[in-house]
Parts: sequence; C-alpha cells; structure tokens
Amino acid sequence: MSEQKATPVAFRFQPATKEALRVIAERESRSMANMVEWLVREYCEREGLGWPLAVAPEKHAKKTKSRA
Repeated sequence: MSEQKATPVAFRFQPATKEALRVIAERESRSMANMVEWLVREYCEREGLGWPLAVAPEKHAKKTKSRA
C-alpha cells in the first residue's frame, strides 16, 4: 500500500504548549508536525485503537463523566 499525500491541518496552541512541542520535537530530532503525528500514533497504539484506525473514530470514543 502506498502512503497517501499529507493533508494540511492548522491548530491554535497556547504559547506554553507550542513551546513545549518545539522543545520535545527538537529533543527527538523531529519537526513539530512530525512530533504531533508521532504522538497521535503512539496514543492510538497505546489505547488499542491500532494504526491506521480501522473503523470510524466515533466508535472508539471513551465515555466521560459530565462536568456539570
């Protein structure tokens, strides 16, 4: 299977979050975009979702307590 072309995504981060991402990406010798992609993959694998996701993401949603 050939790898698909990357899709552009834009995020807004708090300055401290952006700086943390920059620092950890630099420590890992990765770009910030590649670090985000790696973190998402690691999370999916750790949570047993697999990579790439085999089914629609909403089927994997965790139930959370209401904050009301």
